[in-house]
This record gives sequence, C-alpha cells and structure tokens, in this order.
Amino acid sequence: MNYTVYNPDNGQIVKTFTTVDPELVDLNLQNQVYIEGLFDSTKFYIDNGQPVAIPSRPISDYIVYNFDWTSKEWIIETELTKQNIRNNRNDLLIAVDRVNPVWYSTLTSEQQQELQAYRQALLDVPEQSGFPSDVTWPAKPAWL
Repeated sequence: MNYTVYNPDNGQIVKTFTTVDPELVDLNLQNQVYIEGLFDSTKFYIDNGQPVAIPSRPISDYIVYNFDWTSKEWIIETELTKQNIRNNRNDLLIAVDRVNPVWYSTLTSEQQQELQAYRQALLDVPEQSGFPSDVTWPAKPAWL
C-alpha cells in the first residue's frame, strides 16, 4: 500500500512511502498523519484528509517565490528577490561602465545625456517605490 504522511497543522506533505504491512504505518509518525496514496509534495498539500493541488507558481525573471503552507499562497522571498534584481542591475551597469572613453567622446551630447540618465536610472532601481516586487526597468538607449 502507498501512503502520504503530512503535517495536520498546515497540510504540508512530509514524506511518502510504500509498505506491505499496514500495521507499520502508525510507527514513528510523531504529530503527523497519513492518507492512502502517493502525492508529490511539490504539487500537493493535504486539506481535511484530501490532496489539493498547489496553485501554480507565479512566473517572474527575478522574483523568488516560496509557498506558504499556512496561507496556501506563494509569497515573495524578499531578500533573494532583492539580490536577484541588484545582480541584474549590476550586469547592466557593467555594460554601461565599459563604454570606452574614446568612444564616449564620439557620442553626441544628447547621446551622452541619454547614457548618463540610463546609468542613473539603473542605480535608482532599488529606490523605486515598488522594489522589489514591482520594478520598472529603464529603457536602454536604442543606439547602445
């Protein structure tokens, strides 16, 4: 028989196992309960003894989400998300800061101002009011 062990307080699946002796199921559960069947802990939680599909994780290039077993919602992992965004911002800054001074001097004054404004906007990304969950990336000058 196949079994799924879960935490009754929040429905989080702890483990699955198969046994030929159903009497062994109750051993070593320690404040956990089980249901019959094998359910993947990355796809399900248990509510009132029934498997429930975990909602799809939001899709984002930079935001890191973790599933909150109590609220049954995806929440933003703030510190990791901040680091991802800063890393991306730093990569974009490196591309700007690599601009050769000789090449920079050949830019028109308007292009130089655009480059400076773009660089400053990148530096200001962490200061945006929605950071880190709502970031508006500055537009890179088309000629860059």
